[in-house]
Amino acid sequence: MSYALRNTLILLVALILIGAGGYLFIRFYQQPIIEQLEAEVSSLQTEYDRKKAIADQLPELEVKFEESRMFIENFDKTLFRTNNPDRIYRYLSLLSDTAPIEFDYVFSDSTSNDRYGIVTSQLSGRGPYTSVLNFLTRIENSEPVQKIEQLVISPVNEAEEYSYVTFTMRLSSYYDRLNYFNVSGTPGISGQITLASHNPFYPLIRNVEPNTENRINIEQSQLVGIGNGMIYLLDQTGSLQTLREGDRVYLGFLETININQGIANFRLNKGGIIESVSLEVER
Repeated sequence: MSYALRNTLILLVALILIGAGGYLFIRFYQQPIIEQLEAEVSSLQTEYDRKKAIADQLPELEVKFEESRMFIENFDKTLFRTNNPDRIYRYLSLLSDTAPIEFDYVFSDSTSNDRYGIVTSQLSGRGPYTSVLNFLTRIENSEPVQKIEQLVISPVNEAEEYSYVTFTMRLSSYYDRLNYFNVSGTPGISGQITLASHNPFYPLIRNVEPNTENRINIEQSQLVGIGNGMIYLLDQTGSLQTLREGDRVYLGFLETININQGIANFRLNKGGIIESVSLEVER
C-alpha cells in the first residue's frame, strides 16, 4: 500500500470517527437540552400570553374598580367591622335609647364566608307596641346590614299594659371580613320612623276597670238639678257633686247638658264597649 493511499484511509477513518462523535454528541447531549429549552420556551410563551391577556383587561378592570369604589362609598348600607357580639349589642342599645323597651341579647354563633361573616343572635323583650315596631324598623333601616327572622309578637294582656307587647326574634348581623367598607366609628343610625299608631294587639273588649280613683259612678247617682252649664247630682255615696261638660266620671265623661229637657248625657267606655247614659232630673 502506497504512502498516499494509507494517508487517505487514515483521513477517511478520522472523518468517520469525527462525524460519529459529533452525531453522538448532538443526539445524546445537545438534543435533550434543546428539547428542555423548547419546553421552557413554550411554557414561558403560555405564561406571557396569560399575563398579556390580564394586562389587556387592566383598563377595563380599573374602570370597574372605580365604579365599585364609588358605589360602596355612596351606598346607604354597610357591614359591622368585626364579629364582636358586644359591639352589636351596644349598637342595638343605641337604637332603643329613645323607646321605653327592654330586651335581652343572646349570642348564638358566628359563621364566615369568603368576603363576609354573619353573627347570629336571639333577642327577646317587651315594650309599647309602637316603640317595639319602631325599634324593629330602625334595625332594618339603619346602615348595618341585619336580617330579622322568626319574629313573634304577642300581647301582654294585663289591664295596665294593654298597649304593651312581647317579642322574640332571630337576628343575623353581617360583618366585613375583608375591610371593603372601611367603617370607622359607629355605623349610621336611622332616626325615629313615623308609623301608624294603631295597635292591632290592643284588645277591643277588655275587663271593666275598677273605680280605684273613687270617681262619680253615674249609674249609681241621681241627677237633682241643672244650672247654667252645670249639673248637680247625688253620687253613689250620697254626696252632692257638681259637674260641667267634659268633666271625668267613672268610665267616661259628661258629654252634653240639655237644660230645656233637664237631661245630662254621659259617654262611658265599659272595657271597649261604648255606651251613652242619660240622667234626667226627677220632678
